[in-house]
Amino acid sequence: MKATPDIRILIVEDDPFFQRVLLKRLAAEGYQVQAASDGREGMKAIVTYEPDLVISDWMMPHVDGLELCQSVKTGLRESSPYFILLTAKGEISDKLLALDTGADDYLVKPCDQGELLARVRAGLRIVLLTQDLRKSALELEQVRQEVKRVKTEFTNRGIPWPEAPGAGEKAA
Repeated sequence: MKATPDIRILIVEDDPFFQRVLLKRLAAEGYQVQAASDGREGMKAIVTYEPDLVISDWMMPHVDGLELCQSVKTGLRESSPYFILLTAKGEISDKLLALDTGADDYLVKPCDQGELLARVRAGLRIVLLTQDLRKSALELEQVRQEVKRVKTEFTNRGIPWPEAPGAGEKAA
């Protein structure tokens, strides 16, 4: 998947050096990137920046990445961004907790930048497919409403509504 300039990524990372590395690398890939230095700033940025994807450290001051993830996933529900936790916590129990809490992906620091970018692309494929699905569902609902309106108009004019093919046949 090729990066497009309308894809927004938020990095929530309290380590200034690591934050700069991520910002530069993702911007070089063509993404719009913004950063927050802790979970509290991250919450504000998610509301104002409306990212498609969040990459967050777990262990941060004020609000940690897991709390941030949980708040975002429960508060924004279907409109929540894809959430990648990037952390030094590498135990299986930590991964399970993060994924069960709402994280969409999990990477242990230090991680290969190629793997991180591949996971970002995979996450964004899911984001774009979800957006397409929501758009199609909305269009389908509009078509259903139009069919309902036309059917009502036919009925009001005394015009019989055609039966669906096979609706009158009995199952064998």
